[in-house]
Amino acid sequence: MNTLDLESFKQARWERNCQLAAVTVLLYEYAITFSDEVQFFWRKRWSFGKLLFLWSRYYSIAFNIGNATVFLQQHPSYDLCNRFFHWQNTGASLQVITTHVILELRLYAMYSSSKRILALFILLMACEITVMGVVFGFPKQGLVGTNNPRPGLYLCADGDPPNHVHWVSYYWTAILIIEGILLSLSLYKAYINHRTGAGGSLMKILTRDSVLYFVFIFWIYCANQIIWLANDLTLNEIGTGFSFCISAILANRLMIAVRSNFYRGHNHAGYGARDIISTVPTLDFNHNETMLTTALTTAVFRPSVHIELESFSETRGF
Repeated sequence: MNTLDLESFKQARWERNCQLAAVTVLLYEYAITFSDEVQFFWRKRWSFGKLLFLWSRYYSIAFNIGNATVFLQQHPSYDLCNRFFHWQNTGASLQVITTHVILELRLYAMYSSSKRILALFILLMACEITVMGVVFGFPKQGLVGTNNPRPGLYLCADGDPPNHVHWVSYYWTAILIIEGILLSLSLYKAYINHRTGAGGSLMKILTRDSVLYFVFIFWIYCANQIIWLANDLTLNEIGTGFSFCISAILANRLMIAVRSNFYRGHNHAGYGARDIISTVPTLDFNHNETMLTTALTTAVFRPSVHIELESFSETRGF
């Protein structure tokens, strides 16, 4: 067996190990946050936020376990790999869109439910879905999908055509553009809040967590972009497991963090600038009437008002 073959086997082992490691991190994170999931989601009434979290949580687990199971096969058939790549492309797109919906809703809250921001996000989502549909939905001449990337090596491997038409890499390019725009919006809002001193503690948490997410995940997507531009069949999928798992973990953590701070009373949520300019109210979750008095306005939380985070808002999170 020549040196090139030995290197290919080594790369295939790296790829399998990375897929397994990514799923292990995902399952470990699930285990250590399960109690928070029960406390802040399962024990709360059903809402869009709860549905979105549970979908993101359990779909990502099922999707990534399925991916790792296929990559760990020692002798996958061509038919299995062919069917797997169709599933992986669709499944990955669905997970990325789910994650971006979570992030865009957070930014929508950070920008005080601005209609312009909402219109921008709808446009970005439409463009992202279109690019994914074009990249994965139509046959591309020369795209490689095989179970035998090198002589004697069996692994589900895919890649762009060898003539440097990087179709699949456009998928990562689209994600990077979206992530770059969302990161810029987060950084801009963080700068405005810092300069003006606006926003309550929950808003600061939203801004901080969002910026940290975008900075971290941006480089994971960037690494995948570089890998797919290099277009080595036995290395192309080495980073996809981490991109899918880490993005899901961070997005789910963002939702848990907001509810945790809200329900545990660690945050003192301010109200929108149009209602209250300077206040740090304490929300009391009981059946007694809670009074909140500020220099500008007085708000009364009556027993009929059930605070449940059923919508994404600037003061309540998701």
